[in-house]
Amino acid sequence: MDPSPAGVACRLTGDAVADAEVKATLRRLYRHPSSGQLVAMESRARIFPKGLAAFIGLRDQTCRTPYCNAAIRHHDHATPDRHGGDTSARNGLGDCEACNYAKEAPGWTVTTTEHHGSHSAEFTTPTGATYQSTAPPLPGPPVRQRLSVIEGRLSIDLVTFDAA
Repeated sequence: MDPSPAGVACRLTGDAVADAEVKATLRRLYRHPSSGQLVAMESRARIFPKGLAAFIGLRDQTCRTPYCNAAIRHHDHATPDRHGGDTSARNGLGDCEACNYAKEAPGWTVTTTEHHGSHSAEFTTPTGATYQSTAPPLPGPPVRQRLSVIEGRLSIDLVTFDAA
């Protein structure tokens, strides 16, 4: 007999508790196509699930507010849930407690972007000043980008070109 997926087995047996547990543990991870960096994890909760919070903590490493660098104490939405912000790696930030509360004050806005697998946040203060924060690169060797045949031949030609 072939093994059945856990969700199918739960529905066949009527085990609603086990079915809910299966749904709660299944998450999709998304990688950037060229850099290979982890860029997102699926979630539908308002509060960051433990796995997504751990992902944000690993990505951000310290408080993402520019010039802070304190330890992460809160995992919060850059665009608040009440303003339509989703619970995702892209919209999530690791903040210290003080910075998380400060950005909730009137006049503060935070937006996030991803470019080639790099997560950036832009903080705008009540005075209109803007500051950028980019997540640090992951430890280890950088991911080598694949070159096309033409790019490879061009780089060889440039290296062997003699200007004398």
